[in-house]
Amino acid sequence: MQECTIRTGVGKTSMGSTGVGLAGAFLVGLASIASTPAWAGEGPDRQSPAAAAERAADDRPSLMPDEVSGGHAIAGVPQGARVFSSGAWVLRVGGEAEAELSWRQGRDGPLFRAGVVMTDTKLPVGYAPPTPPGAIEIKHYPEVRRAEFSSDARVGMMGQNGFWPLFQHISRNNIAMTAPVEMEYADVETDPDLARWTMAFLYHTPEDGPTGADGRILIVDTEPKTFLSIGVRGRTGWTGVNRLSAQLDAWLEENPDWKRAGPMRARTLGYNGPNVRTANQWWEVQIQIEPVEQDGPAD
Repeated sequence: MQECTIRTGVGKTSMGSTGVGLAGAFLVGLASIASTPAWAGEGPDRQSPAAAAERAADDRPSLMPDEVSGGHAIAGVPQGARVFSSGAWVLRVGGEAEAELSWRQGRDGPLFRAGVVMTDTKLPVGYAPPTPPGAIEIKHYPEVRRAEFSSDARVGMMGQNGFWPLFQHISRNNIAMTAPVEMEYADVETDPDLARWTMAFLYHTPEDGPTGADGRILIVDTEPKTFLSIGVRGRTGWTGVNRLSAQLDAWLEENPDWKRAGPMRARTLGYNGPNVRTANQWWEVQIQIEPVEQDGPAD
């Protein structure tokens, strides 16, 4: 086994185990279709001394999969960002990470962990890596093909109403499950015509299937977007989403070079099913942002 350590940090961020249970049936369904985790039997409470020694002695080079050496010199990419060949980039801007981000090669692509949290399902090709719990990062995502289900039902029905139509879509089209599941919450206070929420399953590659409609499911190619993200350990709830998105808004107030963008109030990324204990499930809370245009020099 091989693993590469990416970054260090200390601290803790948890969204708590209370709330409306945004993932709901998504968590149950994800466990039913997830393959045996590549990290199985190797969590901090299960790891054998031999496995720990092997991991410590066999680290990968510091570059992550598909990372571009010297990518910070690309126009439009902030200094210090980790840049990937897909166009994704990640820049640590705050917070205190619980643990270093590390990766290992799985059967279908890289898998990630940060302390006790870990991914056990492949990410879409070119997708930005997860944010460690406690860390705050600016993350740019390239175009990704996804199947999405939108509804104006109350947010607490997201798991029940959103997961199963999406699961049926990928099942009948023989499309593999990926992580994370994206869940977006519209800012209906400023635009009441928006759907209240959207849940999306991401295609591993565009070759998994064409864009279009499949009943209530829309398959679309998203536009490249930039988000301010905080990594989270522990299951989410609506109260936690509000609290942590407010924390991200506070970061924007202190960093006037960036501002909110887009119609969504917030989005969450869920990386795990109930095969992972609730306290160790990996989430991110994000808000969409964009750089503030700088005034040119006066004539």
